[in-house]
Amino acid sequence: MKKITLALLAMLAVACSSDSSEMNEDMENSAPSITSQQFQVAEHVPPGTVIGMIAASDSNGDELTYSITSNENVLINESNGELSIGEGLILDFETANSLNFTVSVFDGNTISDADITLNITDINEFDALNNVQKELVAHFKHLTLFQDPTSPTQTVMRKWSEPMKLYVIGNLPDGLQNSVEEVIANYNMLTASGSFTISLVDTESESTAQLFYGTKQETESVFPDMYDQIKDLTVSGYAIGSFEGNSYKSAKIWVSSQTAALFTHEMGHALGLGHSNLCDGDSPSVMCSSISSSNMLLDIENNVIKFFYHEDMPTGLNVSQIEQSLSNLILLE
Repeated sequence: MKKITLALLAMLAVACSSDSSEMNEDMENSAPSITSQQFQVAEHVPPGTVIGMIAASDSNGDELTYSITSNENVLINESNGELSIGEGLILDFETANSLNFTVSVFDGNTISDADITLNITDINEFDALNNVQKELVAHFKHLTLFQDPTSPTQTVMRKWSEPMKLYVIGNLPDGLQNSVEEVIANYNMLTASGSFTISLVDTESESTAQLFYGTKQETESVFPDMYDQIKDLTVSGYAIGSFEGNSYKSAKIWVSSQTAALFTHEMGHALGLGHSNLCDGDSPSVMCSSISSSNMLLDIENNVIKFFYHEDMPTGLNVSQIEQSLSNLILLE
């Protein structure tokens, strides 16, 4: 009987010793360590770019799991804490020069958090463009600053800040009426990234622009100020505009031909575009100083107009400001 009692006591001692050890291990578990950290990345970097590694540790040597809380598409590798740029994340120094988010680490028992800052550094956007994009910037400056020898050069670009309301003086031939509507629809499609639109209105009093179809001599009674400028010129169409500051407020357009190309050309001038220098080859621009019915807006000029009237492209920019703003917009597309 005595031996049995001693054996039972020995078993209880072993069991108690084991339970006590597990409790001590649980009580001694320390939360993982992570502190606020900062990282740096250049603006406009592509998705997948690695930002850096989150520094965290655990005194118990437990395996850590990483997670992130962010309104931006910053990604984290849950196994090793590597941060990277996700799809759709736009890094634009001119819009925001830093992003803030929270990273958490979990050791199986406890979660620790830290605030993380991602500093965005500025770059020269023009240098980051490819050759095709740089050609677009060059042609944008050519058209919006009227750099063609046949145009009066401007030091800053000007465009409409408010919608254009176009009134037709007199009657248009059916063919030209259809062309006018189609050309306006095309320009409205190209300027859809901003708030600018062109619309036809029924009365001159509500208009900000007027269109007249007729002979050059007939413009003397309709647009006398225009006639003074064109009476000694050999032209089949013309456009003049007035502006306040660097924004057009009104325009007058005259065409003497029913071709869509001529109205496209003169409307381009009314919107703030000069003459094109892309006039050689099989597909010359409709913005050349001399055109035929087959001329049309080139793809590069469609892109010029899209960016010219983009909601984030301000009016009144000089040549260096155009290069900076346009390059940035191109990289953000």
